[in-house]
Amino acid sequence: MHIFITGAGEVGFHLARELSAAYDVTVIDQSSKACERLEGIDAKVLQGNAANAQLLIEAGIQDAEIVVAVTGNDEVNIITCITASHLGVDRTIARVSNSDYIDQPMKDRKQIGIGLMICPELVMAERIVTDLYFPSMIERRRLAGGKGELIELVVGEDMPLIGTIENLDLAENCKLAAIKRGEEILIPKKEDTISIKTGDRLILTCDAKSVPKLRRQIHEDTASHKVMIVGGGVVGFYLAKWLEKMDFDLKLVEIDNVRCQVLAEELPETLILNGDGTDISLIKAENVGSMDVVFSVTGFDEKNLLCSLLAKQLGADKIVARVDRSDYIDLFEMVGVDHAISPGRVTVEAVLRLIRGSEEVIVIGKDEAEVLEFRVEKEAKILGKNAAEKMPKGAILGMVMRGSQPIIPTADTEVKEGDRVFILALPQVLSKVKPLFSAEKAA
Repeated sequence: MHIFITGAGEVGFHLARELSAAYDVTVIDQSSKACERLEGIDAKVLQGNAANAQLLIEAGIQDAEIVVAVTGNDEVNIITCITASHLGVDRTIARVSNSDYIDQPMKDRKQIGIGLMICPELVMAERIVTDLYFPSMIERRRLAGGKGELIELVVGEDMPLIGTIENLDLAENCKLAAIKRGEEILIPKKEDTISIKTGDRLILTCDAKSVPKLRRQIHEDTASHKVMIVGGGVVGFYLAKWLEKMDFDLKLVEIDNVRCQVLAEELPETLILNGDGTDISLIKAENVGSMDVVFSVTGFDEKNLLCSLLAKQLGADKIVARVDRSDYIDLFEMVGVDHAISPGRVTVEAVLRLIRGSEEVIVIGKDEAEVLEFRVEKEAKILGKNAAEKMPKGAILGMVMRGSQPIIPTADTEVKEGDRVFILALPQVLSKVKPLFSAEKAA
């Protein structure tokens, strides 16, 4: 399959790196520096303007099966996709950020020749809102269109989760998939003697209907959230707009006075504060230390880090920060930010899911583990009873979808032909997992 990418910035670079191992990839970018960064990646790289139709034709865009336009210019991305559509390309994806073009994370615009528009800021805002479902949760990802959930949460001192994994009593249809402890990620097998400790991050797979039971089990179903948002741009605005519907106590800090007036008209249930999120006197006066969650989502990484550290120092319970440079994610979390999230990274993940179709890939942490989705074919080695026991060490059977029914597997769960299976695995064992789904009889 030929995939054509325009733009080699944060999103384009990571897409090219991820896709070039399995597909024929072409990348175009105006910047010589961006093109040089792609050296060493198995992709055809061209320097030039992605809005130049003649250049696109000479580069072979008309032969591509998928065109992904992710330059930093909305109009160029739109022109690229419309050009590709006129040349016969069926699948086109355009990255856009201007609210005049898009008002939701992803939007079908086939009527104007664009298969799908995707807004990184809104994708990130939607992810943050989802993650706010309960305070200890760090990540929440939908599986199988929302029928299942992958949840990462931090173990608190008073949670009934501490102790050996053999004595772990989770809510019905929830399963422990992995434990993150510092830099290490542990994927437990039945015979392992691992104890869960305060501060561990647990990765769970759950039937979506069981998530409220899980919240009740760890005593977080009645948490009332006081939230402060620093930054009233696209991300801050949509965060507040969505959180207003959830009846949160909201404060939003924005430095631009004119923007504050716009926000005040659009967000009637949010207290809009005209000021700087790094102004200690301001955030003290607004009781930042009493906040359940502080979101620092300005357009500047350094400012987001400073705002986050101030809020944490003053006693805020949970800190979530926007990081435009995904290379900074580990740094932010290392110095005290509970969750750093990059609009570029979540966009890459969303685009990869769209491109890969039925095989869904979710990366947990920085290349620490992956969740992959496979459809079970006739005579695949995974077929039959005790499927969980067939997983190599470093991999775990997280969930089985049978039709529209999610099944959280036990030791004796049977996998049948046509099932969709979700596997959590460390990178080094992926080569052992994939053959289990090949359409051939076991040796």
